[in-house]
Amino acid sequence: MPSGSHFFVSHFRSGDNPETTEAERVLQQTFGRGRWRTDEEIASLLDGLEILDPGIVPAPLWRPDTTTGPWNAAGAERELGVWERLIAAGLARKT
Repeated sequence: MPSGSHFFVSHFRSGDNPETTEAERVLQQTFGRGRWRTDEEIASLLDGLEILDPGIVPAPLWRPDTTTGPWNAAGAERELGVWERLIAAGLARKT
């Protein structure tokens, strides 16, 4: 990749808790294959690149639009559901 290039990644992410472990099991049975990674493992896919803000985060929190993002009607951030936490996203740039 030439300097200044950007690389975006979205990936199934391990939540390391009973709720997400069960969701992973269900999806694994449904798809028959796949690989879940921790945020650190996902970040390692971008090794040698500059990971841009906000970093590796659940996809709904990656540069969210405050009109459609994970906020309640009062405009306060709400807790993400199990399924919303299963995919992480991040953007990196080659310097």
